[in-house]
Amino acid sequence: MIAKFVAPESFKPATIEQYTEMKKLDLETFKALNSAGGSNPSYMWVEAVVRMQRPTVVAIALLAWAWSHTYGTPSVEVDNFAAIVGFYLFGDRTMFYAKNGVAK
Repeated sequence: MIAKFVAPESFKPATIEQYTEMKKLDLETFKALNSAGGSNPSYMWVEAVVRMQRPTVVAIALLAWAWSHTYGTPSVEVDNFAAIVGFYLFGDRTMFYAKNGVAK
C-alpha cells in the first residue's frame, strides 16, 4: 500500500487496453475498500454498531492522547497510537495532495 506513494511511476500504459485495465483494477480496489466491513449478512443494528466503532476508537485514542499530555504523564505508546490514528485520518489525503502539488 505504501509503495504507491514511495515507488516511482515507471509504468506508463502504451495502449488504451492497458490503460482501461489499470483503471479497472483501481476501481476494484476502491470497491473493496468501500465495502470492507459493511456487507456481511447480519442484523442492521449489528452492522451499525460495527460501523460506529471506528469513530469511537478514534475519539478515545485522541482524547487519551490529549489527557495524557494535559493532566497525565505523556507516554510513548499513547503518542504512537495517536500518530497512527492521525495518519489514518489525514495522512493518505495529505500525501496524495502533496504528490499532485509537486507534480504540477
